[in-house]
Amino acid sequence: MENSKDWFRLKKYPHIGLPLKLKHKAWVENYVTNPDLVKKHSFYPFIHRKLSVRKFRQKKLEDGTKTKERFESYKEREVFYANHLDSNIYSYYSSLLGELYEKKLDYFGIADCVTAYRSIRLNEKSESRNKCNIDFANDVFSYIKSNKRRNLVAITFDITSFFDNLNHLKLKKAWCSILQTQKLPDDHYAVFKNLTKFSYVEIDDLYNEFKDEIIVNTKTGISKIKVSQLGLLKEKNAVAFCELKDFNSRIRKKKLVKNNKFSDKENFRKGTQRTKGIPQGSPISATLANIYLLQFDAKINSKIIDLGGIYRRYSDDMIVIIDENHKDEIYQYFLDEILKENLLIQPSKTQIFYFKEFNGVYGCKELNQITDVLTSNTKFEYLGFSFNGSDVYLKSSGLSKFYRKMKRSIRRGGFYAKYGSNNVPHLFKNRLYKKFTHLGSQRKKIFKPDPHNPNKFLKTGEYDWGNFLSYANLAERIFKSKKIKNQVKGHWKKFDMLLKSKEKEITKFHHNSK
Repeated sequence: MENSKDWFRLKKYPHIGLPLKLKHKAWVENYVTNPDLVKKHSFYPFIHRKLSVRKFRQKKLEDGTKTKERFESYKEREVFYANHLDSNIYSYYSSLLGELYEKKLDYFGIADCVTAYRSIRLNEKSESRNKCNIDFANDVFSYIKSNKRRNLVAITFDITSFFDNLNHLKLKKAWCSILQTQKLPDDHYAVFKNLTKFSYVEIDDLYNEFKDEIIVNTKTGISKIKVSQLGLLKEKNAVAFCELKDFNSRIRKKKLVKNNKFSDKENFRKGTQRTKGIPQGSPISATLANIYLLQFDAKINSKIIDLGGIYRRYSDDMIVIIDENHKDEIYQYFLDEILKENLLIQPSKTQIFYFKEFNGVYGCKELNQITDVLTSNTKFEYLGFSFNGSDVYLKSSGLSKFYRKMKRSIRRGGFYAKYGSNNVPHLFKNRLYKKFTHLGSQRKKIFKPDPHNPNKFLKTGEYDWGNFLSYANLAERIFKSKKIKNQVKGHWKKFDMLLKSKEKEITKFHHNSK
């Protein structure tokens, strides 16, 4: 595990108050690392928004049998964004707890089990890149491939509304355990209290209050302008909804602040105090979620190791691979142990896959948990990949999402080429090539101009990670899978066809407009 000492983060999302700059780093560090200041710190409300993610799911019959038909569904995520100074407080305390958490993982021997929200070197003895979900999936698939002589079962579990159900009392005890204290120090308690009894402002309410005077970054500096739609904030280079002085005089005065302390949001006087849930989206939330399940992870891993299997957890997604004769025992064991953590397993997302020989051929079949029948032509899906026991593929949903984005971006570019106010009657093709073809798939170091020497550029330590094809190429190399290469080899043909069609449409439009 690589511990990042530099917890200071510059975020660009618009919030209450202007964003921090690099020149503020010294005073922010002095403030955030001072326990006496943190324990008295007044946190600003989070900004709350709902992110709706479109998914295409496989339709199932009443008996659980999967069909080829897919239906459109939407998954909503409740995300909370912290004020820029508050965010750095969370980031600093996440760093402190993260280092202590890593030591606990080593102590329990479970550093390989918990894979999400951690920076893990691919090779601890060299300056290698950090592991990603491709590597984590490869570890699991490789284990299955190297144990083909055994009849294995892979069981995947998903925790129901993980962040929303973290019990406050158990979280506090886990926090104290990491610090090896009986009670939280005052500064830690201030952070804990604001995460468990936080307030927030709806992003729509904030936008509607300040939409005629959104603070944006221009070539000449900071100014206030009208932004006609919430979705245009990024395009207009918005850096803040308002200044800090507007919080009391307008936001609080107009009662835009909502309190999450009580279970009844509409009538808090009748509601009881909340006993569970932390905001998803803060820099410390993921670390706390891992700390919350530390004892659970250690106990589960010990049990699975004794049975000759492996256990992995990626946030709220858990997987165990064991001999099939232990399936029922481990299935019930998971349900019982997660219940002790005041959490529940989501039954609809629990899947069971068998890896063994079927009619003399090694393969994978999923168990229909309603009919108790093994279904053919199924693949084990894990962390964005599909695995049939021998070959690895990109999940079809991930590939479809890439092509939908390609089509949508070209369509949107065509709209601006026809109706945009910049009077440029053509597509900005370079941006599209970079985003959706192999021409933009190479990882590159990002440089910035040297402020003291206009002819010199400085390394930023950041990378342009490329595009989806960069991800596919890396997966192909790690898995050594020609199947993945075959899945994406048609991208250029599809891109070229969509691009030429849209260019003809734009040319015809402007010709008819003359």
